Amino acid sequence: MKIRHKITFISSTVFAIVLGLISILIFKGFSESSKKIFYRELARTAKISALFYLEEDEMSKKKYAPISKAFSDLNSNEAISIYNSNNQLAFNTSPQEQVVEINLDDIRNGKVDNFQIDDYFYHGLFYEDNQGEFVILVSAENPFFYNQRQYLLIILSIAFLVGMLILILATNYLSRLVYRPVSNVIRQVNDLNLNKKPLSLAYPQSHDELEELFKAFNSLLFEIERTYTIQKNFIDHASHELKTPLAGIINDLEITTLKERSPEVYKVKMDEVLVDANRLKLILDNLLLLSELEKNKEIKQDWIRIDEVLWEILAQLSKKYSPERFQLDFQVPPEFFNHLKIYANETLLYISLYNFLDNSAKFSSEEIVNISLSVDQDQLIVIIEDKGIGIAEDELELLRQPFHRGKNALKFEGNGLGLSIAFKILNMQNTAVNIQSELNKGTRVKLTFLN
Repeated sequence: MKIRHKITFISSTVFAIVLGLISILIFKGFSESSKKIFYRELARTAKISALFYLEEDEMSKKKYAPISKAFSDLNSNEAISIYNSNNQLAFNTSPQEQVVEINLDDIRNGKVDNFQIDDYFYHGLFYEDNQGEFVILVSAENPFFYNQRQYLLIILSIAFLVGMLILILATNYLSRLVYRPVSNVIRQVNDLNLNKKPLSLAYPQSHDELEELFKAFNSLLFEIERTYTIQKNFIDHASHELKTPLAGIINDLEITTLKERSPEVYKVKMDEVLVDANRLKLILDNLLLLSELEKNKEIKQDWIRIDEVLWEILAQLSKKYSPERFQLDFQVPPEFFNHLKIYANETLLYISLYNFLDNSAKFSSEEIVNISLSVDQDQLIVIIEDKGIGIAEDELELLRQPFHRGKNALKFEGNGLGLSIAFKILNMQNTAVNIQSELNKGTRVKLTFLN
């Protein structure tokens, strides 16, 4: 069942129950009120009848005349019976056989004065007189009461049915009106296509919970679109990067097998195949490492000295580049040496710092790469500066994406995985990364270790 149908059903059910209870209360209230009015009329008749039949001998004609007049004006449809203490009729205007002795005794004992038998209403009055004790019993039918009650029942039934019809139509219309933005969004969601941009939903400015829901959904769509774009680029770049060394290997092997060659030629070709194979292995190793990092697993960490890690990296890079390419500026005074210890995974920290330093050296030709260690506001800071090719401003945010390479970096060897891995590692180890760069002037990387 759709939500708007549920709204209509639930609201109609609640209204039906409430209206039904109100109708029952009105009907019961009318019935009880009408009975009380009729019983008061019977009580008046009983008092007048008692005075008329039992007090005549004790009153003067002048006092008795109004009573006689009132008695003559009584409703002729009312039956009046007077019973003595032996339950014998002392006076009777019409038979009242329905009344049994127990009713008369209850009236004498004050247990009951009004009661109903079938369609007849009775009022009993216990009256003491000098002639003895009497029970005056007055009864009558009340066709007006039954007619009015029947009329009221018809009115309430019609009102209930009309009210329910109006409510169902109104609730159905209002639910459709309220649900219209949701229906519109559902229609848009069904038409969504990841290959069409932008990936977002249009909705009215209603300033209510629905607008908040749509905003949250659009935020989710934005993340989906961004993730999809990253994954698509990842697949495209991965395919390209993997295809290049594979194509080189296949090409070298095909050429080598075309004819017999000298051992020297075979060695040269094998060396070329080995280079491509190592490149392929490096890409796959980086992909596996990136995959592991994406799983956000718990990594083993310990307290390590970052300066020792840096010296180890510089020693390794000095084999690839000349040692003069790197200049370390140690700005940490002895009293702050304890800040050189950070809580991290040594292997992963080594990989991330190595990638940043390797990139700085690779993209700055023979220029010096400056590294500085300092402490600012109890936080350890590592700054890596080079005077290389730089990074375009619109590409700075793309550095975290796997396989992304700047347009000016395509002529350099690489696969675009190093920095994305470094960013992922430093983010996991609570390190802030700030990169400032200008094309053809260089790049400045600031690492702030927050732990």
